[in-house]
Amino acid sequence: MVTKAQQAEMRDYLVESLRGSDERVEPKTKIIVGDADTNYILVGENGIVLLVDRVYPNETFRRAYNLAIEKKSKIGVVFFKDGETFFRNAAETHGFKERYDLSLKNYNPEQVRQMISFRPEEIFAHGTGREWLQYYQPSSGRLEQGLESFKFVPVTFDYSHIPEGRFQPEDRDSKRIHLWTERRHFTGLLGHKGRYLVQRQLTI
Repeated sequence: MVTKAQQAEMRDYLVESLRGSDERVEPKTKIIVGDADTNYILVGENGIVLLVDRVYPNETFRRAYNLAIEKKSKIGVVFFKDGETFFRNAAETHGFKERYDLSLKNYNPEQVRQMISFRPEEIFAHGTGREWLQYYQPSSGRLEQGLESFKFVPVTFDYSHIPEGRFQPEDRDSKRIHLWTERRHFTGLLGHKGRYLVQRQLTI
C-alpha cells in the first residue's frame, strides 16, 4: 500500500519536473469518484495528469478517467511503481510457474521475468490506446528517482502441449499478464504531450 508520504513525494517530484515550461502546472487533490481523494496535476489549459497512487475499486478509476476526458483533451496517467500495488512481477505470484509453465513455452526465462500482472487500473489504462504505461519510480538501491516508461504487449498462452483427445483451450492473449519489451527512465525535466509525459530539454 502506498503511504500518504509516498503519495506526496510522487506528486511533488512530478510537479517540479513539469514546472519551468510556458504552461501552468497546478497540483490538485479532490474526491472525484467514490469516497477517497484523487491526486492529479493540471498542466496548461487542456492537460491533466492522473496520479494513480492508490487502488480504485469497482471501476472508479474508469469513471475518474472518463470525467477527466470531459474536461481536458490531454490525459496523462502515472502509476506509483512499488511492485506491490502496481507493476507487480507476475513470475513472483504464488503458483505462477505451476499454472503457466507449459503454456508459456514460447517465452525465454528473461521474458518471463519481465511479465507484469496488471491490476484493473493498469488494464484499463493500457486499453485507452496506450502502448506504453508510465510509472513514478521512487529512489531505490538500484534506481534513481524518476519517471519510468514501459512498452507492453499481451502475453499469449499456447496450449499446443495438451495431447489430442483431451480438452484443449484456445490459444489466447492474457488480459491480466503483459510483457514489457522496451523501457525508458527519465530523471530530468518533463513536458506533457498527448497521452504521455515526455523528457523536456532545458532551453536558455
